[in-house]
Amino acid sequence: MRVLVSSLTWACLLVGSVASAQPPAVPNIVESPNVKVLTGLTVQQFELEMQLMTSYLGVTCGYCHEGRRNFASDAKPQKLTARKMLEMTKGINQQFFPIYQPGDEESTLGKVTCFTCHQGNAKPKTTP
Repeated sequence: MRVLVSSLTWACLLVGSVASAQPPAVPNIVESPNVKVLTGLTVQQFELEMQLMTSYLGVTCGYCHEGRRNFASDAKPQKLTARKMLEMTKGINQQFFPIYQPGDEESTLGKVTCFTCHQGNAKPKTTP
């Protein structure tokens, strides 16, 4: 009887600990119909990319986005140009640097980034 109680106690403890175990954290992926190029990124990665772009171009968010309340708007031509440039950059990286792995706090775009040509200026310093 003592062995049976002990086994049941262990079984209850085991089931209880399994039931209370937290599922592994799922990354919060940015999902928006307005995000067309930087897809599949976590919120943290997406925000880092936006911060890197502003520093690579020496601009603020308002350069491409309409105010602080309407980031989804495509009214500014700079935003459409930025999308084209991101597509170009991704294509270059996929073609020429397919195995490049960026480090922490580096752009997930790859080896070639906005900084490659812009170097902190809104207009590219070098010819692509």
